[in-house]
Amino acid sequence: MKTLMSAVCVAMALAAPVAARAEALAGTRAIVLSNAGGERVQVGQVVFTPRGDGRSTFAVVLDAKLEEYFLAMRPFRCLTGPSQRLCNFAVAREEPVVSADDLVPLEYALMFMRTAPASLHIDPFNGVYYRMKVVGGRIEGVAHDVDMDPFITPDSVPVERRNRPLRDADLSPGDAKTHWLPRLTIE
Repeated sequence: MKTLMSAVCVAMALAAPVAARAEALAGTRAIVLSNAGGERVQVGQVVFTPRGDGRSTFAVVLDAKLEEYFLAMRPFRCLTGPSQRLCNFAVAREEPVVSADDLVPLEYALMFMRTAPASLHIDPFNGVYYRMKVVGGRIEGVAHDVDMDPFITPDSVPVERRNRPLRDADLSPGDAKTHWLPRLTIE
């Protein structure tokens, strides 16, 4: 009996992290951008639908507070703050499916480009990529600087990398002093 109880306790302990990770990828969650100064802005929601194989489909719905701008010959949904404008640069290169161990499609859906608040131009060198991970019952992301050129001119990327053109070497940790909202949370 003692051995059976020990086995049950071990099984429960091993299952707890899996359950917490699976929970983070189910239901409707708020997408919040924030900074160290305490500013928090909900920019939308993501709806996760479990598929039953440890993965979930997702749909991102941006908040109405993101205004529409026509910059660089294409429409963007942007959030303007006192020091920067963040324009969503969503990229859908594959099916919107994620798991606790693979959040890349969600990271691509929540990429931004930053510019001055009154600027009418965007620069692909000013990309913001939130590298995400599941932490407890939520998803946390930290801003990284990225050149968006692989998405703007996909022919510059080798064919075998076109769905996921970014590599770790393409990302630089973002300086919290130069990013208006360097943290992303899905809660």
